Amino acid sequence: MTTPAAPEWIDAGEWSATELHALYTGLAASTPPDAPPRVLWMRSREAHVSVGGSQDPEADLDLDHCAARGIPVVRRPLGGGSVWVDADQDCFFVIRPSRVLKRGPRHLFAQGLAMAVDVLRELGLQGVEPRGQDVWVQGRKIMGTGAATLNEGSVFGASFLGRFPVEDFLACVRAPSEGYREWLRPVLEAGMTDCAGELGRAPDSAALRDSLRRVTERRFEAPPVEVTPDAATVEAWLAAGYEELDDIADGDARPSVPEGIRVNRDNHVFETRVACGRLRLHVEGQHIARVWCEDPAVDRVLGERVAGELPERLHLRSRLAGCLDPAVADAVSARIDALYRGIA
Repeated sequence: MTTPAAPEWIDAGEWSATELHALYTGLAASTPPDAPPRVLWMRSREAHVSVGGSQDPEADLDLDHCAARGIPVVRRPLGGGSVWVDADQDCFFVIRPSRVLKRGPRHLFAQGLAMAVDVLRELGLQGVEPRGQDVWVQGRKIMGTGAATLNEGSVFGASFLGRFPVEDFLACVRAPSEGYREWLRPVLEAGMTDCAGELGRAPDSAALRDSLRRVTERRFEAPPVEVTPDAATVEAWLAAGYEELDDIADGDARPSVPEGIRVNRDNHVFETRVACGRLRLHVEGQHIARVWCEDPAVDRVLGERVAGELPERLHLRSRLAGCLDPAVADAVSARIDALYRGIA
């Protein structure tokens, strides 16, 4: 029986927003096919918004606000949508040669998510469970994760949300109208949680780090070997990472969720335009939790006939039949259906 390779533990300390994403990106891109598992521990020195590798930040964020407040926006190689990374937020990355991942990215997601769940449980959080590519606590999302393949290396990344500043993040989100953020706020508050909210305090960084080291040993069945890369190695990783980030920034981009935002896998808020004016929508799971139209007459009908219903065209059209002009009913039904289908 082959003895598992001992994982390498790299405590890289604190970095600026761009440096943080460049460092793990460059390390992954430079990973040789015979490298052992590596766990990279880092902290963000500054608050910033990180967006997914294929996400268009201009479509999803208020970039003027971010620039005015000095909040960097970094397009990362990992997938997913907009993520607030607070100053002093602890992040970890699992980096492995792609050839050893028998099930590809799913293998790496399974490893990384299991490690994150173990740490949160060890800290004393209750009701911790993975859902898709996220980690939830007591029915609310506490962590999003992402992964990417870069040359011969693959990387999984996540961060421990000590405190989630709802208002700071909300101000960075592009708002198509005055009322949009007012709708989004309660969905964020109900759909997201953080370590401070669950434990009564934000966990100490050293406690998180030490817990992750113990989890690393258990999961890889070998004590981690602490590695301190020299300055030249770090510079090489950064250089490779900057090159990758430049390529990502020049690549194709699209909104993470067309005309809306994903709060968690069960909650999405949209705003669009139809013939009768602005249409705003909160979809929770497979039902319309809330709907609004700026035309008062249409808004009244939608509130009575559509709230709580499935966001599917034929079903909505049947609910609106005889209550709205047929053309308006069809247009609204089709638009809601298209927004819902754009979630996937």
